[in-house]
Amino acid sequence: MAVLSGKKSSPAGIRLFMASLPTMLCDLLQNAFTAVDDIKIVRPVNDLQHLLDPSNRDPVDVILLGSSPIDNFSSAVSVLEALPERHHNAKTIVFTQPFDHADVVPLFRAGAKGILSGEDLRFDLLCKSIRCVHEGQIWANNELIACLVSSLAYPKAMDVTDFHGRSLLTSREQEVLCLLADGLSNCDLAVALKLSEHTIKNHLFRIYDKLGVSSRMEAVLYALTPRKSSPRVPIATVRKPASNRITMLKTG
Repeated sequence: MAVLSGKKSSPAGIRLFMASLPTMLCDLLQNAFTAVDDIKIVRPVNDLQHLLDPSNRDPVDVILLGSSPIDNFSSAVSVLEALPERHHNAKTIVFTQPFDHADVVPLFRAGAKGILSGEDLRFDLLCKSIRCVHEGQIWANNELIACLVSSLAYPKAMDVTDFHGRSLLTSREQEVLCLLADGLSNCDLAVALKLSEHTIKNHLFRIYDKLGVSSRMEAVLYALTPRKSSPRVPIATVRKPASNRITMLKTG
């Protein structure tokens, strides 16, 4: 299991809400967490409607969300997109079984901070994932990370459009986003596009604002998340000089 951050200290008094989990699993976890001092279950347990109720102001730190369809919500993505209005400070871990690679990018794009598959479900790992996500880290196993890296390695459909097929970004912003997916820093972007770093920062600010995101990773995930749109002529592919060095996507 890989954790994408550097902190390792455990916080105290994490308020955990469980929703959309199988009833038997929820009962088992509820009993198990009574022996964990720093993780407290928020009640009512496993009540998604209570979690999403606009009048609900009960503080929640971490949400453990099942991925099975429930009530009027077609998927965990729908629930994740509704959460910021009710619990903007809460961080969500999605529990999914069986695991589907096609869901990885959309789940992280929708706001998940961790994904835990049924095959990885050990109580000690679950507790660790809750603590890590609460500290601001991203929780994903090696298979999930490989899936994300594979998605980012082929940014061929980076023409970001709305549901009507209209471009959300200017051609220059599109160039910046394509190179961003290759892991270029602000300095590298400035060199590649022959612009100042100040201009690059302005482009990034406008890209984040138009896409409704706040980081490099979120911008790239947004661009890679499939959306239905009407047919349109694709823009020209951005070319950049070949490079033999390995780059890493920089977040933040």
